[in-house]
Amino acid sequence: MIQVNKNLLLIYTISFASFMVNFDTYVVNVALPDILKDFNTNTSNISWIITGYNLMVVSLLLVFGKLGDNIGIKKLFKIGFLIFTLSSFLCGISCNVIMLIVSRMIQGIGASVLYALPQAMIAKYIPQENKRMAFGILASVAALGITLASPLSGIISAYFSWRWIFFINIPIGLISVLFLNYSIGNIFDKTYSVDNFDYSGAVLSFFLAFLITLYLNKGNLIGWTSPFSLCLLFIILVLFGKFLIKETSVKYPLINLNVFKSLEFVSANIAMFLISAYLAAGNFLMPFYLSDIKSYSSIQIGLIFMVYSISYLIMSVVSGKLSSKIPLNWVCISACFLEVLNTWGFVYFINRFEYYILIFFMLNGMAFSFFITSNNNLVMQMAKKGEEGIIAGIHRLVGRLGMLWGVAIFEAFFTINLKLGVISAFKISYLFGGIICLIAMIFSFINKKCA
Repeated sequence: MIQVNKNLLLIYTISFASFMVNFDTYVVNVALPDILKDFNTNTSNISWIITGYNLMVVSLLLVFGKLGDNIGIKKLFKIGFLIFTLSSFLCGISCNVIMLIVSRMIQGIGASVLYALPQAMIAKYIPQENKRMAFGILASVAALGITLASPLSGIISAYFSWRWIFFINIPIGLISVLFLNYSIGNIFDKTYSVDNFDYSGAVLSFFLAFLITLYLNKGNLIGWTSPFSLCLLFIILVLFGKFLIKETSVKYPLINLNVFKSLEFVSANIAMFLISAYLAAGNFLMPFYLSDIKSYSSIQIGLIFMVYSISYLIMSVVSGKLSSKIPLNWVCISACFLEVLNTWGFVYFINRFEYYILIFFMLNGMAFSFFITSNNNLVMQMAKKGEEGIIAGIHRLVGRLGMLWGVAIFEAFFTINLKLGVISAFKISYLFGGIICLIAMIFSFINKKCA
């Protein structure tokens, strides 16, 4: 009889949740022209297939993080898989664009659960001696979701139908629930209650995260100083003030604000915000450099990005093992320093060494995998028992908002410097990126909690 390592099975089941969220974030992009043609709609409607999904994922991270602590992380994680699986079926059978958008937003609800809780699941259910390995596997499988999304979407759309990019989630989701039951079905969580759940705080946090995401996502498009943007910013500030007042006045707040008194927690999250900002911004700008300056084809650009993904995938496993021998904050510091050198190296070699771009992507994968794996582990070590969900939710939200902020800032920064020439705009933007990584390194150095 085959003996299955339940801990390892659980680690991969948890990791596949992140795989599915990342995969479905990017898999739709290639299929959008086919969807537009099938439904005979316009690009404005089609864009909401992506925007609606992302808005729901980000806006509910805090809510589901806290809800996991209240009703049980294991129970909510299963519910997340079921919502994601059912909504994938609804996406696949959609008969018009409105149904598809609504189904994608429901899928975003399930995805938010699956994105918010993997770190908390590892912190709560994986033995201490396997935690660092688990965070490494989580990072590598999540990266695999991004790596496979575009090529698989192209193959599925070409040989089958765009509907199958959603249908393939169904067996994965159902199998994941079965694996969860097998690996931790005999573990009974404490009986939780929603009586002490901060409903008003949850509603405020949802709308606050929703509006911040919308503001960062649309700012460059509609203008940061347009009446709509300024009105949106004013509402965000009012809601933020109301949220802080609310959280300090209720007996059972959504977020225990005392956690932000910890220098270690705050510095680790700021470092994650900054690194996420540069990672997303770099991925946004680089295709334009490869296409407009280097005149690479879309296939060549895809292959070059694969260098990053493969490097990230391999190094995530390595970093999980490495972090068991080296203090976590020193792994973060080293990763940030490597990325500073790599980014400024790219600026130096931009017109000097044709093939440095391959080295740049390889070192990118190494640096980001080392940082993200270790930073995730570091933050979750700070979570008190019973608070794993909300700490994971905060950390995930910080990373997502960092990505949105990074793209918005870099796009504006790049556009402003275009008057100096395209090459100069790229150089200045990546010099700025190196400074962001340097600041992230300083915040990682401040962090003394390195157990």
